[in-house]
Amino acid sequence: MTRETEPLSSDSSPPGGDHAEPLSHAAGTLVIGSLRIDPPLVLAPLAGYTNLPFRLLCHLGGAGLVVSEMISAKGLQYRNHKTRSLIATCPQERPVALQVFGDTPDVLYNSVRQMEAAGADIIDLNMGCCVPKVRAAGAGIELMADPQRGIDCAAALVEAAGVPVTVKIRAGLYDGDMRYLDMAAELAGVGVAAIALHARNAQQQMSAPADWTCVAKLVEAVDIPVIGNGGLTAPTDALAIIEQTGCAGAMYARAALGRPWIFRQAAAAIHGRTLPTQPPPHIMAIALCHAQMLALQYTERIAVHQMRGHMAHYSKGLPHALALRRRMNTVHTLEDLKQLVCEYLRAS
Repeated sequence: MTRETEPLSSDSSPPGGDHAEPLSHAAGTLVIGSLRIDPPLVLAPLAGYTNLPFRLLCHLGGAGLVVSEMISAKGLQYRNHKTRSLIATCPQERPVALQVFGDTPDVLYNSVRQMEAAGADIIDLNMGCCVPKVRAAGAGIELMADPQRGIDCAAALVEAAGVPVTVKIRAGLYDGDMRYLDMAAELAGVGVAAIALHARNAQQQMSAPADWTCVAKLVEAVDIPVIGNGGLTAPTDALAIIEQTGCAGAMYARAALGRPWIFRQAAAAIHGRTLPTQPPPHIMAIALCHAQMLALQYTERIAVHQMRGHMAHYSKGLPHALALRRRMNTVHTLEDLKQLVCEYLRAS
């Protein structure tokens, strides 16, 4: 594989995409390249969830930056239709980062043109995914297992991109593995603009509590912004991780599912305010909006199928949630979904 070397056209890169030095990476101040992320709250990449409709909902819910699902660099290389659908963006969600995974510098280098043309304000390299399929392809956490290859892959993206490049890593491969600190310093050295750290190691995956002391160590080790990730479940957790670690920003993952407004609540907490929880009618209205957005982006059938999973999150903690989730299996159209929600609200 060789790198495509023809230059990008001058109008193919979104604004704010130069490699300027961060204005600041003080605690709670997140600047990536020339992009100031305000509030310093980021939607994490979540396979199967952070597609365009959900990212837009989270942006409207107060996220300062939203990140796509993982995108295969090889899928882009081979013009795979499903992969190409993952890079769809819209102006209303910006700033948006597209997260890519791949196993070699060349395949990653050659993926940049399509992501920038799709509207990426930031390109994020996945170095933390532990899914067996991704690992078997030599990508994700395998780039941390082979540090020099990981550094070379990040450097290739930086070389190719006209927008800032960030990297998402884990706190090592196993307990006591400190390679993430050395790798982060080298990543900064090749021009990576910010690093998001999932504060669990690869061996733990999601089975152990997040160790925020790893985030604090990384903040001390590098001169670029660090985004803390892992263990953020409540609106007040963003403020907590910023105060406890000195990180520049906080990244919410599964806590945002069914609660895209958590970012606005977290921003309020950072500023010493409390926002009320959403009442059931508001939650169901947002769920119906989500379904309609999915249908517009894809098809009604896909929208209804995806909402069966999303409704489990939207209904979490609500009265009669189990009955609502069970009845979702009888829903086949958006009209069915609307009728179910109306019946649920009347019964509640």
